[in-house]
Amino acid sequence: MHKKGIPMFDVLLREVAARFGMGDKALPLVQMLLAYMTNKDTGGLIGFLEKFKAANLGPIVQSWLGGGPSAQPITNTQLETVLGGSGGLLSQLTSRLDVGRDNITSSLGYLLPAIVGRLTPGGSIPSALPPEVTSLAAAGQSLLAAPVVDVGSSGAAGSGSLMKWLPWAVVALAAIFGLSYCGKNRSVDAPATGASAPAVVAPAASEPAPAASEPASAPDATASAPAATASTDEPTGAAVVSLMGDNSTPALKVYFDTGKTDVHTEFAGKSADLVAYLKANADAKAVISGFNDPTGNAAANAELSKHRAEAVQAALVAQGVSKDQTVLEKPAETTGTAASNAASRRVEVIVRK
Repeated sequence: MHKKGIPMFDVLLREVAARFGMGDKALPLVQMLLAYMTNKDTGGLIGFLEKFKAANLGPIVQSWLGGGPSAQPITNTQLETVLGGSGGLLSQLTSRLDVGRDNITSSLGYLLPAIVGRLTPGGSIPSALPPEVTSLAAAGQSLLAAPVVDVGSSGAAGSGSLMKWLPWAVVALAAIFGLSYCGKNRSVDAPATGASAPAVVAPAASEPAPAASEPASAPDATASAPAATASTDEPTGAAVVSLMGDNSTPALKVYFDTGKTDVHTEFAGKSADLVAYLKANADAKAVISGFNDPTGNAAANAELSKHRAEAVQAALVAQGVSKDQTVLEKPAETTGTAASNAASRRVEVIVRK
C-alpha cells in the first residue's frame, strides 16, 4: 500500500488508501501535497495557509494549528474555492494520479487538518520542518515537476497509453450497463462495501446530476436505527440540526444539497453536545444512517448515500471522536421517511450503548 518507515504519517496513509479509494497512490498524494504546502517559492507553509485566509476561511485554518479535537472540517466546495482553479493543486493531483477529482478532494479534506496540526506543534509554525517532512516534500516536488503523459500523443507512447486505459474503459462500460439494469429494476439495496476495496468510492464522473439521483442508504449493516425526533422544522438544503434521540441522548440530522456530499460548516458547533457525550461515554456508539427520497437511479443513490454517511463519520472523527465509536448502519426503511424529498436527503446520527 505504501512504504514503511513514515511514522509521522503512517495512520493518515492507511486511512486515505482505504477510506478514499487511493490505494497505493496515497503516498504520492501526501508527497505532492507536502511539496505544494511547503514550497518556498510560494511562501512555504505560511503562504499556503494564507490562501485559505484570503478565502475567508481563517477560523478553520486557525483551528488546525497544533492539531487536536478542535480542528474544524473543511468541505469539498471550500477546497475547490482555494485549490481548484485552472492549474491549481487539485488539477495537478488529479492528472498525475489518474484518480477521480472527488476522491482527491475528499482525501485532502481529511489530510489537511491532520497534517497542518502535525506541522505546527504547540500551535505555531516552526522555522524548520522535520527531516521526514522535507524528504517527502522533495519526492513530491519531483512528481509535480514530471510531465503529464498525453494519452492522445502519437507513436509508441500513445499506443502504450491507450493500452493502459483500455481495461478501465471496459470496466466503465460494464458499470454503465450495470447501473442501467439496476435503474430499470429500481433496486434499493446498497452495494457491498469493504474497508480495503477502493473501487467502491465513486469518481466524480459517476456522481448523479442534481435532478437525477438522491441518496439511498448507508452501508455496512442491516439493522434498523431508531429515528431521532427533531426540535425544529426540517430544512430544504444543506444544514445540521442538533436534537435529542429517543433514548434522551444527543443526536444529529445532517442534510445535504442535491447531488452533494459536503457536510455543512456548522457541523462543528451543532455536533458539540454529541461529541462531548461520546468522549465521556467510551461504551457509547454513534450510529450513522442514511436516508433518501424515492427519485432517481437506485444504484447511484446508494453510492451517493454511502459517501454522505462516510463524510459525516469523517466529520465526527475530525472533532475528536474515535472511529471505533462510529458505526455505519443501513436503516430498515430508507424512503418515504420525511415530509419532502429535500428533508429525506439526510444522514441521522444517534447514540447506542
